Amino acid sequence: MKVKRKTVVATVRYQESAKSKISKESFMSNILTESLEDYLLDIYIVNIRKKIIRLKDIAKRRGVKLPSAVNAIKSLAQKGFIAHESYGYIELTDFGIEQAKRLYERHKTIYKFFHNILGLDEILSEKEAHKTEHDLHEKTLNLLLKFTEFVEKAPVDDKPRWLKHFAYFVETGKFPECINEGGKEKVYEKTLNELKVGDQGKIIRIGGDSEGLKRRLLDMGVIPGNKVRVEKVAPLGDPIDIFVKNYHLSLRKNEAAQIVVEEI
Repeated sequence: MKVKRKTVVATVRYQESAKSKISKESFMSNILTESLEDYLLDIYIVNIRKKIIRLKDIAKRRGVKLPSAVNAIKSLAQKGFIAHESYGYIELTDFGIEQAKRLYERHKTIYKFFHNILGLDEILSEKEAHKTEHDLHEKTLNLLLKFTEFVEKAPVDDKPRWLKHFAYFVETGKFPECINEGGKEKVYEKTLNELKVGDQGKIIRIGGDSEGLKRRLLDMGVIPGNKVRVEKVAPLGDPIDIFVKNYHLSLRKNEAAQIVVEEI
């Protein structure tokens, strides 16, 4: 049976203000279970979105009945994270805001890693972040934060390339074709039909044996060096709508497969 880990909130200052009146006894017992951390995080999120925090909103967000939410709210109030009078609104104390922000940033970082880097959808990323966030060591979390920040702040020209290469590897189990031409920087090649909607590439060459197809594509602006973007793909993958040189073109899938691009 899995034992829920308790998280000790360390290095906090005892604060006493009009909004935050924390007894010394409450201050000394500021240990949160995973469940109470989740409640505190949800209270903070509701506060951001609605400003007014009602007990029923928290119960609904947590997917529990009011009595369960009442017990958690009482516990958070006793520990000094919130202020709550019976049948009144819930208010975060200064101390509660400080700790809730920490939980929020932790959750957001893990969510970004799953969604922005691994490419999971929003719902699954949210679920995985919730499962993971309580069990990560602080050192692991800090490295995850730095890695996510590194990806987000990477130069625009570099970031899409290697992340898309990773997505391609996940989907196909293969690395994009890598060519080293005369000592130049390596170029990762894909055919146009391998790009997804919204992806862009720089045309490298037109393959195939059909000179008629090559001429037609060149006449339409599909010229090596030009940038091309996939605008739309039919449900069965054929045809493919692309945007090149300020024109929309519709290509058959087998035609797009002859156009070799460097994804950008």
